[in-house]
Formats: sequence, structure tokens, C-alpha cells
Amino acid sequence: MKRTVITLLAFALFMTGANAQGTGKNTLEDEQPLHRMDSLQLDSVYKYWDNFVTEHPKDEKAWRNLIDVEHAMVGQRSFIFRIGKQREQLRKQLNVVPRMAKAIPGTYTYYYSYVYEQERVSSAYVDSAVSVLPKDVPAEDYDLWVNYLFLRKDSLPLIKVLTLYYESGQYPASALQYDYNELQGMEKGGVYLGETRDNIIGKLILQHVLGLHKDKILCTVGTYVKRMFESIGIPFSDEIIKSFNSLQQEEKQTAVLRYTFEQSKRPIYLSACARFVSKMPDDLKACLYNEGLTMHYSAKPYDNMAVKRRNVEQRYLMDYLVLQFHPEVKSYDPAKSASSLAFNYMVLLYDLMPYYKKHNAEQYAKLNRVLTGIMKPLRGRGWGFASGKSYNISFSEDGGPHYEFAEGSYYRGDPNEDPETERQKRQELFEKTKRVLIKTEPIE
Repeated sequence: MKRTVITLLAFALFMTGANAQGTGKNTLEDEQPLHRMDSLQLDSVYKYWDNFVTEHPKDEKAWRNLIDVEHAMVGQRSFIFRIGKQREQLRKQLNVVPRMAKAIPGTYTYYYSYVYEQERVSSAYVDSAVSVLPKDVPAEDYDLWVNYLFLRKDSLPLIKVLTLYYESGQYPASALQYDYNELQGMEKGGVYLGETRDNIIGKLILQHVLGLHKDKILCTVGTYVKRMFESIGIPFSDEIIKSFNSLQQEEKQTAVLRYTFEQSKRPIYLSACARFVSKMPDDLKACLYNEGLTMHYSAKPYDNMAVKRRNVEQRYLMDYLVLQFHPEVKSYDPAKSASSLAFNYMVLLYDLMPYYKKHNAEQYAKLNRVLTGIMKPLRGRGWGFASGKSYNISFSEDGGPHYEFAEGSYYRGDPNEDPETERQKRQELFEKTKRVLIKTEPIE
């Protein structure tokens, strides 16, 4: 069982990392998503909107379309050349924001565009943008403003943005439910350490808009260390902060985590799928105990599986995984997708099944329904990786109708093979090397 759990956690961490790289601009109106366009397509779309704003210089919506295309072009160039200088040269050449400052000064689109392109920006520009924030902005705009406002002591602008974000319906309900369950499994006054501020936006909505779990402290690791220590109540000095800042990024992250674990009088929690967990030294990993959706740091050994069962039986709300009564909002950020988050439940809670099968038939049936509810809409999904492993979720009638999540060898196709031959060989190799990692029980 231990090998299976390690395999599943590694897979979940891989998926989290892959998802994190998939964020980006969505689309212009009903057109093809910008991040899927090649350079020629982007140039064509850019020329269209550039001509449009020349003829209609006061059209704020057209300027927003133009700046979104510019961001996509800059992002594509950054990806190709991997040099920041190329990005700045293109922005200077296109000259969109300076032209916008003359055409539509004082508008939300201008403030947004100015802030988006600055490495350091005056808080006055952020305040100006928030003061005229429309209700119909895309989700990534709300994320941008929350990232700027999170560290400020004045929380009124932050609460305004979070409220508008929630009321817009663009923060997926499944992501908000997942955030709730992560906090629900923590002890009172606990500290949640996220990898980035994006990891805690949903939790900020729960606290500041819905008034839930306000006792929990939300922090991010690696930046603004002094502010993080102040929030948690950890003693520090300027010398300690300087010692952290002198380290390379990964070394700094490990040093900050170690100091936080050792000095905090509050319980510390991390997401069970946090990528930085895999980079921790072994002595820190040995002190991390999985309690369901979160890892809890403890220098003293304890029965974390008992806490995990408590969370599943008493604290987590998971009925929505079995049956949803509304369509899921599609997020521009794949890390917030319903399927990715549901997959985390499947990976992280499956190791309770053997215990429940032996000791608690009722909970065994309940968790089996949850796992079935997760796997049913994912039926037919498959993943193949360069590492030579392949995974899929399938439905089987053998022994009664049930679902399986299995691992097998990945077939590397021959370019000369026709698609049908390649598909058959891939399926044959997978079935030959198949190892079932998760299997549900039949539900009548």
C-alpha cells in the first residue's frame, strides 16, 4: 500500500505542476484562445485591433482587446527567447500603454494595462484601478488585484475585489469547496502556507466575503518573509532576514520553512499537493503528516490517520463530488478545474479504504460513493508521460460495475505507423503492464 500511495502522490504533484504552467489569457470574444495562436495569427489580430483603436481612439473595449493581444505576443516572445530584454523591446516597439494614456486616461483599462506591465508600481495606480473596477472584468483581473492588495494592511480595497470576484461567479465553486475543506481540516488558529498568493485567493474569499475560518492565518512562502513572520507571530531580527535573502531561491525557501516550523507556536499546514514538499530535505519531510488534503508539520510523531479519518467523517463536505446540480464554471486557470481538484481527493483519500473496509462498513460505502462520483466523469481520460508511464481511468464490469485508475507502460509510437495501429499497440502494451492503483466497489 505504501508504494501505491507514494506513486499517487507523485502523480498528483506532477499534475499540479503541469497545471500551474497552463495559466494565461483566455480569448478575444468568440475567437481562438490567444495562447494557442502562432506568431502570424497574433500579428494579424494585433493589426486589426491596432487599426480599430486608431479609428476609434475612445473605445475602451477595443484597447483592452489590443493590450490582451500584446500580452500574448510578449509572452510568446519571452517563451521563445527566454530573455527579458526581448520582451521589453517588443513592448517599447508596440507602444500600446503610452498611446492608451493619451487616448483613455483615467479609465480602468489604462490603469490595468499600466500596472500589468510594471515590475514595481505605485499603490496609487492599484487604488485607481480598484476604484473604477467594472463588474464584468475577467477572472484573471481579480487575481491580479488580489495579488497586489494581499500584503497591504488596509483591507477595504481587498475586500471590495474579493466581493466582486465572488459575486461575478467566476471563481469556480469546486475550487472554493476545496479551499473550504483544506481549512476545515485545520486546527483553530492554524497557519496555511501556500506556494503563491494564487493558492490562497479562494481562502481569502471564504474569510473576507463569507466570514468563514477567519481564525486561520494565510501566508505564502519565499517572498515578503518579514510580513509572514509578523502575521504568524514568529520572532525575527534584521540579521535573520538578511541571512535568508543571501541564499539562492530554493535554499531560501527551505531555510524559511525550517525556521517557521521551529519557531511557530501555531500549527503549520501545507497543501498535500504543494510542489515544494518534494524539494524539502528528508528530515523536514519526516515531520510532515498527511491529514487528508493538507500536510501538518509536527516534530512529535502522532496518529495522523486518525485525524484524517476525523476530517473525512466529520469535517470535509464532499457531497458535491457525488452529485452537482449546476454546471461547473470553467476557469482560465487549469489548477482550479473541477477535474484536477477532484483527482486530488481521489489520490489523497484512497488509503483510508482498507481501514474502512475492515472496521467501518458505513464509512467504506460513503467514501466509495465519493470515489465513484469522482471517477465517473473522468472515465476514458488518459495521461502519457516521457518517463515511460501511462495512466488512465476506465470502467469495468468484471466483478460488478466499477471504475479503475491504473498505471502501465507508455507506448512510443513509430512515425510511420497509421493511427489505428498505434492506438492498438498502445492499448495492448498498457493492458500487458497494467497495475491498478485505485479501484472502486460496485454501487447498486
